[in-house]
Amino acid sequence: MHYRNSDLRINRYFTKFKEDINEAKKHGKEVFYNEIRKKNNCYHARKLQGDVYIKDIFIRYWPEFKERHADRLQRPGLIESIDKFVGCHNFENGFLYYECPNCNEFYVMGFSCHSRMCPSCGKKYKDQRTIKVSEKCLRVPHRQFVFTVPYQLRKYFRLYRKPLLNALFKSVDDAFNALLKNHAPIAYRKEKRRLGHIDFLHTFGRDMKWHPHIHVLIAERYLNNMGELKKYDYFHFDFLRIAFRNSLFNNIYAYFKANRPVREQREMYLLLKKLRNKYELGYYVYGRKFSESKSTTKDITDLVNYIARYASHPPISERRITKCDIENRTVTWFFDPHEDDDIEDEEMKQGRQYVTEDVFKFMSRLVMHVADKGFQQIRYYGFYSNKFKGKVTNGLLFSDEELKRMANDTIWANGLRKSFGYDPLLCKCGNYMFLNPGLSCYGKKQDFG
Repeated sequence: MHYRNSDLRINRYFTKFKEDINEAKKHGKEVFYNEIRKKNNCYHARKLQGDVYIKDIFIRYWPEFKERHADRLQRPGLIESIDKFVGCHNFENGFLYYECPNCNEFYVMGFSCHSRMCPSCGKKYKDQRTIKVSEKCLRVPHRQFVFTVPYQLRKYFRLYRKPLLNALFKSVDDAFNALLKNHAPIAYRKEKRRLGHIDFLHTFGRDMKWHPHIHVLIAERYLNNMGELKKYDYFHFDFLRIAFRNSLFNNIYAYFKANRPVREQREMYLLLKKLRNKYELGYYVYGRKFSESKSTTKDITDLVNYIARYASHPPISERRITKCDIENRTVTWFFDPHEDDDIEDEEMKQGRQYVTEDVFKFMSRLVMHVADKGFQQIRYYGFYSNKFKGKVTNGLLFSDEELKRMANDTIWANGLRKSFGYDPLLCKCGNYMFLNPGLSCYGKKQDFG
């Protein structure tokens, strides 16, 4: 397996530490390469290679940004989340002290912030969410759906964020229930049939614009009131599109009618009427059917990892940030347009798009997508909901042993080993470091951990 910054012909930062590397070499190949990767992936090494950290941008500019845009930062938990992100791994907030029992080497690990704004903590959150989803998934064929919101309505989802995003979730569930009911109305009612699906809210596309949409992982089964799972693998797309449109319109208007002034109610009513005519056949709904030749387990696991990643981290990977110009207060980043994905002719593609913009505009893009405190961006419906917990256990996708192995990978040291190929606690002398509670500082452990 190739790990990042492990090409010894190109990644030469480790040569600055000849004594450490020579010592590690004495203790075998594993210790030798572990020390090289440890050096090559440290903060300063990656900075020299041109890596730009979102955290560094916020450490420098967040106080000014917060003061200047205080009126735009009133959402529940927003400032708290970013303040914690800025303090992630700051030793003032506490740390764990590890020391080698054989030599004087030590390793200090600052507490993490658990903010979804943080790329590092977001990765761990994603892994934990993936495990939770995997615990529920049955060993049956699944399908992915994507439900989008027309661009004409997206601004309202920012203005009335929580109620309309809740309405979006409800609209997706309503559409699937309508689909199942339409398939066999009498049996649907008598047998209390329920589908099982897990919904993931994404609020951005590759260009980081506000674009709320929901990815759905749905089992090709329904559950009846006898506790039996029955095959259901035909999803009528035309019906589903229209059912989703109607449900979304009804739920949006219900919110406006109950909570907004008459003038706004009238404006929304006219807009929805116009959109109903424009989208006569419903909204775009994509439903991918997995290849029967693929491993069900691998296919579903890959999809859950992909979907959960975008529901739990900043809207841009740090690898897509090419420069932060401190003198001109600009950030340069890039994205590959979705439109190019289905174009085979290279000359017809738009190609990679580079954006250079004011640092505050860049920060605003990121802040916009931070979820409100307590808002659940992954939700479970039908027989995957907590209401049915323990009632559907036959044929689970993963065994308890497999789930334990997945959970073990989320431990911070194991995560570094898996992602970058080194163990931070393996000393250059070949021994493993141990936690020294007496020299550790637990600081604000109620907030950091």
